[in-house]
Amino acid sequence: MGTALSVPAQTQSARVRAQGSGHTIQTAITIISIVLVGIALIPALVQMFLDKPLYYPDARFTIQNIVALVSDREVTATFGATFLFCSIVVLVSMALGTSSAILIGRTDLPGRSAFLAILLWPLFLSPQVIGFGAILAYGPAGLLTIWFSDATGLTEPWNLYSVPGMAVVAGIAATPVTTLYCLTAAIQQDPNQEAAARIAGAGSLRILFRIILPIMRPALIFAFIMNIVNALETLAIPLIIGGPVGIKLLTTLIYDKSFESAGLPQYGLVSALAFALMAIVGVLFFLQRLALRQSHRFVSVGAKSIQPKMLALGSWKWPAFLLMAVYVVFGVVVLVGAVFARSLTFILSPDVSFFDAVTLQHYSDVLSVEVYRRSILNTLLLAVVGGALGTAFVAAVAMVAQRSNYRYRRVLDAVAQLPRVLPGLVVGLGVFYASMFVPGIDLLRNTIWLVLIAYLIRFLSSGYGIVSPALLQITGDFDRAAKSVGAGWTTTMTRIVLPLSKQALLSCFVLLMILIIKEYSSAVFLMAPGSEVIGSTMLSLWTQGLAGPVAALAVMQIVLTSILTSIVTRILGVKLHG
Repeated sequence: MGTALSVPAQTQSARVRAQGSGHTIQTAITIISIVLVGIALIPALVQMFLDKPLYYPDARFTIQNIVALVSDREVTATFGATFLFCSIVVLVSMALGTSSAILIGRTDLPGRSAFLAILLWPLFLSPQVIGFGAILAYGPAGLLTIWFSDATGLTEPWNLYSVPGMAVVAGIAATPVTTLYCLTAAIQQDPNQEAAARIAGAGSLRILFRIILPIMRPALIFAFIMNIVNALETLAIPLIIGGPVGIKLLTTLIYDKSFESAGLPQYGLVSALAFALMAIVGVLFFLQRLALRQSHRFVSVGAKSIQPKMLALGSWKWPAFLLMAVYVVFGVVVLVGAVFARSLTFILSPDVSFFDAVTLQHYSDVLSVEVYRRSILNTLLLAVVGGALGTAFVAAVAMVAQRSNYRYRRVLDAVAQLPRVLPGLVVGLGVFYASMFVPGIDLLRNTIWLVLIAYLIRFLSSGYGIVSPALLQITGDFDRAAKSVGAGWTTTMTRIVLPLSKQALLSCFVLLMILIIKEYSSAVFLMAPGSEVIGSTMLSLWTQGLAGPVAALAVMQIVLTSILTSIVTRILGVKLHG
């Protein structure tokens, strides 16, 4: 009897040991995650309450930096300009993105696939490239501005150097995100409701406004909030377009106060502004969660053996095609084309023949000047290494948070999503401070590895948003079956769960590579000889008036993104959309 009872006891003990075998790893992953996010937050938080830079031994406690948020006229003026900027960006992006998604995904518009491919270009381009292209094409001396003025006689047909002007450009840069969110929601709908409406005699417009758009409401809310967040965080477009004429938004004020040429940089005010920005973003994400709590009311789940029927545009087919073509050509192709053209000429002007101005000197400089070449190599290295390390770290975090019984898994889940509310400037500022005080990290100062840490913090939530849902879709029966034969948590994750999550992990890798190549704001505070990246180098060159090398670097950034994404998508079979 005693022997019979001891066998189950021993088996149960073995299973408990197997189940708990991953506790040390889970704890380590949790601690590393908290430390990384803490690096971005704590130093900047402390600086907000000091009257001098954090590294000054005589710095004293003060709340003046917080008071300045509501008392300083320069600061309060930026809130008004930022509100106007964000409003226009959201209006442009939502209007263009939603319309494009419906026309491409749910109508019989001619050339839908070609339009979608071109519409997504800005998704893979840094906002800096879009901004440079806008200045070259639509600035006061831009090609299209001069051509339009000559044709119509208008001396100033539009004003790019204004809050509405740069907001339209930023809205165009943000449109692909709205298009993707809405396109997926428009396509993946139960066709039975539309079929019933057609049987009842409803036409295309009635189906659109009474069925398709209401079901798309969660995607529209998500896109709306994301557009506001992106508008609040954007730095490059307001800096290169609004900076020369004195227009300041919240992000550009943070940038200016950090690099003041006269006097000491106001790091305390910078930290207060950064946390104000983070608080606004945090409130927006909270409102998004509230708005989407009842999102299931707008989703129909049914048999999808047939594809939703395309809405017939009828007599509006070719006018819609023309409007879409105008947007694609003048809102995307012209901007990218202007950058390519400027990279191949010493001057870009209607008064000078393109072929007379052709030169390869800018590319020669980019490939021969040490700083330019190093920024390209650093960006390539960070994209590949950062994408791989980031994916591995995201996978580890997601497995602990979603596929374990670890006591603090909910805390880890919250920590992993916290960087969503951290703008790139806040992350860069926090890592900058940490490099001066945190033992170990100070050894990485002025190296690309410090930039890599900032990137990993910045994009933790982005990767987590891809991998976490994929892990939740894998049944827990695999975990239970593995435990029944004595497999520990680590073995179960590495031998079963991770292989089943291959597609999500590859998608995460591609996304992180693209985001790292595009990123610039996190590296602004970390720029140093030897740690240059393409984004920060372009900003520096533009402020010096070197448009040619900037355009060549922008083209190199486009080419680098295209090559890496093409290789990965073709070899690994990852889909970039759909």
